[in-house]
Amino acid sequence: MKQVYLDQIINVNDTLALDSKQAHHIFDVLRTSSKEKIRIVTKSSGVFYGHVLDKPKLHIDEKLDVLKEHQSITLCCALIKQDKFEWMLQKACELGVSKIVPFVSKNTVVKLDEKKAEKKLVRWNEILLAATKQCNRNTLVELESVVSLKDLVNYKSECNVVAYEKESDPSKHMAHYLQSNPYSITVCIGPEGGFEESEIKVLNDFGFENCSLGKNILRAETAACYVLSAIEYQNHVEG
Repeated sequence: MKQVYLDQIINVNDTLALDSKQAHHIFDVLRTSSKEKIRIVTKSSGVFYGHVLDKPKLHIDEKLDVLKEHQSITLCCALIKQDKFEWMLQKACELGVSKIVPFVSKNTVVKLDEKKAEKKLVRWNEILLAATKQCNRNTLVELESVVSLKDLVNYKSECNVVAYEKESDPSKHMAHYLQSNPYSITVCIGPEGGFEESEIKVLNDFGFENCSLGKNILRAETAACYVLSAIEYQNHVEG
């Protein structure tokens, strides 16, 4: 079934007009016919069934009972080169991340001023929306503004870990932290050059525990996919 994603509050029996991009996608690209049933996913109101009217309008028919996500997953990822970061956003969405927090680290190569950061957020949200449509998610990924490493203390969960390539203790492998099946988890991934030891100390002081992702040193974008895949696997084992 075709889907649209709306960042607004809606209710049953509402009639609303899609913005130009959504309307073009639904009516022109997907060639949705009049009165055809579609699925509407919203950021805060839930999931609905509706039907299309004349372009660009649709009508909300009923609200669906959708199971809540099993786990809240926050991915704090240092800024990396544009193409790799955007690829990571897409894959993180597909792999079930709940929230993404971009941050600046000492080894961050990418430098963004406030104006550039605002433009990037618009583009990143567009990438996440496209990925959400592609993988048929019931929820939209929350994307935070770019923050500093010290701000990561504000995004802690029940389980808080930082992927650290120098962590060699087998008991601190990512799998260890997932055994308790935490209802929420925050994972910090560093930039291309990795975290400085001083940054690891700051995160440890905040309550983030070092975790290993195995014996191989992974690229930042690979590490993000590794972590999210491990969480998804554990959820299925527990489920």
